Amino acid sequence: MGERDGAASTWPRMLVPAAVTWIGAAICCGMPGAAWGTALVAFVTATLCLVCAVSIQRRGADAATRAAGQGEIWATMLLLGACCAATLGLVTASVAAHAPDRQPAALRALGSSRVTAEVVVTADAVPSGTASSGSSIRFAADLVSVSHGRVLQESSVPVLVFAPAEADRSPRVGERWRITGALRWNAPGDARAALVFVRDPPTRLEETPAALGWSTSLRSGLIELAGSLPGPGGELLPGLAIGDVSQVGDEVTGWMQQSSLSHLTAVSGANCAVIVWLISSAVAALGGGRALRISCALLALTAFVVLVTPQPSVQRAALMAAFVLLMGGFGRPLRGLAALALAVIVLLVNDPWLAGQYGFGLSVLATGGLLLLSGPLTDLLARWLPRRIAALIAIPAAAQLACQPMLVLLDPSIQLGGVPANLLAGPAAAPSTLLGLLACLLAPVSTPLAMSVAWLGWVPASWIAAVARWFAGIPAARVPWPEGPLGVVLVTIPTLLIAILLLRGRELSAGWRRAIAVVVVLSLVVLCGRTVGVGLGTALHRPGDWTIAACDVGQGDAVLLRQGGSTALVDVGPDPEPLRSCLDGLGVTRIDLLVLTHYDLDHVGGLEAVVGLVDHALVGPVDDPADERIGRVLRDAGAEVRQAASGDQGLLGDPQTGAPWQVLWPDPAAGGIEPGNDASVVVRFDLAAASVLLLGDLGAEAQDRLLGRHTLGQAIDVVKVSHHGSADQSERLARSLAASVALVSVGADNGYGHPTRSALDLYAGTGAEILRTDESGTILLAPGEAGAFRVWSERAGAADPTGVGGRR
Repeated sequence: MGERDGAASTWPRMLVPAAVTWIGAAICCGMPGAAWGTALVAFVTATLCLVCAVSIQRRGADAATRAAGQGEIWATMLLLGACCAATLGLVTASVAAHAPDRQPAALRALGSSRVTAEVVVTADAVPSGTASSGSSIRFAADLVSVSHGRVLQESSVPVLVFAPAEADRSPRVGERWRITGALRWNAPGDARAALVFVRDPPTRLEETPAALGWSTSLRSGLIELAGSLPGPGGELLPGLAIGDVSQVGDEVTGWMQQSSLSHLTAVSGANCAVIVWLISSAVAALGGGRALRISCALLALTAFVVLVTPQPSVQRAALMAAFVLLMGGFGRPLRGLAALALAVIVLLVNDPWLAGQYGFGLSVLATGGLLLLSGPLTDLLARWLPRRIAALIAIPAAAQLACQPMLVLLDPSIQLGGVPANLLAGPAAAPSTLLGLLACLLAPVSTPLAMSVAWLGWVPASWIAAVARWFAGIPAARVPWPEGPLGVVLVTIPTLLIAILLLRGRELSAGWRRAIAVVVVLSLVVLCGRTVGVGLGTALHRPGDWTIAACDVGQGDAVLLRQGGSTALVDVGPDPEPLRSCLDGLGVTRIDLLVLTHYDLDHVGGLEAVVGLVDHALVGPVDDPADERIGRVLRDAGAEVRQAASGDQGLLGDPQTGAPWQVLWPDPAAGGIEPGNDASVVVRFDLAAASVLLLGDLGAEAQDRLLGRHTLGQAIDVVKVSHHGSADQSERLARSLAASVALVSVGADNGYGHPTRSALDLYAGTGAEILRTDESGTILLAPGEAGAFRVWSERAGAADPTGVGGRR
């Protein structure tokens, strides 16, 4: 039996304990109160299974038990059960032990009060929200001390900090900083226990410890070198070499995501394999024995993890490499699947909250897909193609096939260009990684030599960027897919059937093979046919990567904002049908955040279109019982509803890539605000592609008061003009915003004279491009080149390739 056949025949036994551990960690992290009880039951079950297995093996000499090998089968199954129960007990006990320290009761009692805290940075800061404007940053940290008048807690709480960016300094791993901000607690199962929103620049208290200082210096050296390289290749090089994506702009990030190439900028098993091979080869060339080769390779792996920071994918890859090295040194070679399963169990027992991280999940699934499916898929394709070409196609196909069920949770779509994009870009990743890493190591020794090597690494990095850009621009490259659990099930079923055919096809009868193949083909035809029939026509002429949509709902407001797979909606227009048509046309089936700025009919009349679709809702000040009914309707349909006030903030999307939002108005401290237009909820969104300010129906006086209460910071990219472009506008606010695009949501022949010439001239005079729903219908804004926006409008029927506006 060959290596691959052996792996195929034993893979369930290797992966079952890892899968049980993962599922148990994910469930118990979300329900930590049940962790101790689950651990106790698991350990008792493991003991019983082990005792029964030993008993059966001791009775193995009995003729009745020996018949047909039943005793051995039962003993094996019981031992597997004991292993699963034991690992489940370990991970749930770890949850029970660590959960109280992650969300201490003394801190949760503060709610969203502002606190002063000291944090130790655990991941280098990266741009957040409007990354290219550099207005804010985010970084992972451990909250080690919190005070609210007095010291309340000294512990280690994992948090994600959002703070203003400073031009001359940025938090680095190991540094200690003092911050003042508001805590927002996440659900118990989130990897980060809380988010911290900081308004004032943080203060650095301690530099990186000497043991870590060398890695910070090396990373900074490579980033400085790459900063002098032109174009997207310079942005990508640090990510390809050491996983640092802090310099990758919004546009390049979008290309990489839309072409399924984002994984190339995440350190993975390929990087670790290169390190092990280089060090082992160098030691062997110098005459070193096996023990010395293994020791040096392990030391190099440890140093590499410190250099690139211990991200989930890095931990998984390094631990797998370490297990393979150690077991090989003891003369017991460890196959890839066994190393993967062992690494998953060890990592989850150490940190059960990894179970809910997409980065960890995608890393494990991609690795498992490569180990399980790439060989059989290569054999299948080799019937029609040369084997090397078949292998080149099989590797990205296997990884994408394994990851697809989780990918649709992140973004409900199927990336049709993922496999060919990886086929073209994949060969360039290895040389760019090697050369970038070499430049990183050479930077402290010789800057000219390091720059020469960096230039060589820039060439394949630029090729990867070019491939990503081309595939991101293909019409209908992203086919919409049902979202949520339904979408996962619909993509998982054909995925599992394909895997069964690849792994067990030879063992199945011809009838079963035909039946499975027919089911796979029919399910894909039916599901894709429905999806394509509904969405492909739209995708062909509408930009699939839109981030802002002003729906044409007549004389009213309804503006959609999208970050990744999450969507916010500000107001719902006067009538459900136009809004429902807009949502259906754009494929929006879930509203993560609904903002109802105030209770005029042209802002809340279309509520029926979104009832049952909303997760969270912010509403304006209530004036009468009819207003309160709107909140009750949303609550009864499952939404979490609260009244908005200045200072409320949160994220649209997941903690790592989400867009910060903040309510700026109404401000109770301003006083004298009556419900109505001047109490409109004003909210700012810092999307990856644009900063957006939505002014509701705020009048000029209230706009001036808003400006007096808040420092708006960086120029706003897009403003939703207040009150459909009425004459009641603040010139001071318009000029302070300096928006690139001014959206006017207004109906034709509205009888109010909206939009007024004075409002249009005011915003045009600030340099804004005016976009009106009465003239253009529904308007979509998508990221364009050089920070501009590509514009599609319903009545123009095509996206303007040159775009409008631009970052300033």
